[in-house]
Amino acid sequence: MADETVDRLAHALRLEEVVEILREEGLRYGQDLDQQLLENSGGVLFEDRVRQIYSPAFMSESLRTALRDGLTKSQREQASLFFESELGQTIIALENSARRAISDPEVLEMAKARYEESDRSSSFYLLVDEYVRVNDLVQQNFEGGLVADFLFFQGMVEGRGALGDEGAMISSMLANEDARRKETEDWLFSFLMMAYRPLSDADMRESIAFSRTDAGRSLNEALFDGFDKMYVRMHYELGHAVGSAMAASDL
Repeated sequence: MADETVDRLAHALRLEEVVEILREEGLRYGQDLDQQLLENSGGVLFEDRVRQIYSPAFMSESLRTALRDGLTKSQREQASLFFESELGQTIIALENSARRAISDPEVLEMAKARYEESDRSSSFYLLVDEYVRVNDLVQQNFEGGLVADFLFFQGMVEGRGALGDEGAMISSMLANEDARRKETEDWLFSFLMMAYRPLSDADMRESIAFSRTDAGRSLNEALFDGFDKMYVRMHYELGHAVGSAMAASDL
C-alpha cells in the first residue's frame, strides 16, 4: 500500500517530467563545464560520463525514496489529493513550463528584469513572497547550492589526484555568502513570478494554505531532502569527472 501511495503522489507531481527537465539542464551544464574548464577537450568520454551521472533512473528513484521515507501514508494521500486537483495540476504544469523556458539565458534575463521592476506592494508579489517564506525556499536552495558546489570542488580535486585546500574553499564560499544568497533569491523570485503569473490571488492563497498543512510541510521537506541527496552525489561525481579529464589532459 505504501508503494501505491508513492506511485500516486509521484504521478500527481509529474516526477518523470521533472526528472526529464533536470536531466536536460544537467546535460547542458556538462557542456558548459567542458567548454569553460576543459576547453572543449572532454570529448566523448566526458560526455558519456555526464549522461551516466544524470541517470533518469537514479534521479527518479532518489525522489521517490524521499516521498516514501519523508511522508506518512496519510500525508501522501493528502498531498496527492491537492496535486491531483485542477489547481494542483495547473501549478505543476506552470512550474515545469517555466523551468524549461528559464533555462534559456535570454528568458532568464527577461524574468529577472520583470522581477526587479515588480511592484513590491502588489498582492501578487506579496503572495509569492509569502509562499517563499512559508516554504523556506531561499535558505533551503542557498544551503543546497553551497553543499553541491563544495562537493563538486572536492570531487574535482580528487579526480585530479591532487590535494585541495578545503578550508580555503569553504572560506571563499562564505566570503561571498551575501552575493550568493542574493543570487539565489533573485533567481527564485524571477522563476516563481514567471511561473505563477497566470494564477489568481485565490489560487495562490490556496497553494499557501496547503503548504502550511502537515502534509505540505512534510512534502516540502521530503523533496528538498531528495533533491539535496541527489545533487550531492551528482555534483561530486561531476567534479570527479572534470578532475579526471584534467588529469588525463595533463598527461
